[in-house]
Amino acid sequence: MSNFVEQRSAIKFCLRNDISAAETYRMLQKAFGEETMSQKNVYKWYKDFKEGRERVDDLERSGRPSTSIDDRHINKIKELVLANLRLTIRDLVDMVGVSFGSVQAILKDHLGLRRLKSRLVPKFLNFFEKERRVKTCEAMLPDYQDVYKQIITGDETWV
Repeated sequence: MSNFVEQRSAIKFCLRNDISAAETYRMLQKAFGEETMSQKNVYKWYKDFKEGRERVDDLERSGRPSTSIDDRHINKIKELVLANLRLTIRDLVDMVGVSFGSVQAILKDHLGLRRLKSRLVPKFLNFFEKERRVKTCEAMLPDYQDVYKQIITGDETWV
């Protein structure tokens, strides 16, 4: 059971025991600490239960869940971008068969890329650079095994 569902159950319990909304909020703060829902939400749920609401879980929402942003599409777009950094979002939409917004979300949120002069470049150190650095370090490691014990470092300065 999620933390908010537990708090809603506690609000419902307090209402049925004639405890005020303000006192209910103070009790929730004492019980849940930093994870307590906001005072506004406590009062809202208190009012909803007072007006006859019985369910403590969220109601079903309209709309459908996103099905285009999944591991399969993320990996496919990652492979295409690794092969050619000059692909446009429209090219990726045509190749993968998902919406423009989904491709944008995958590039930005999941792969950490952004557009710069018609090229996809990493915003921070992302999977491209991480992978390249690991391979470079693994390739260089055997070359420096003998010298490794002779390297002296101090305050980011190599001697």
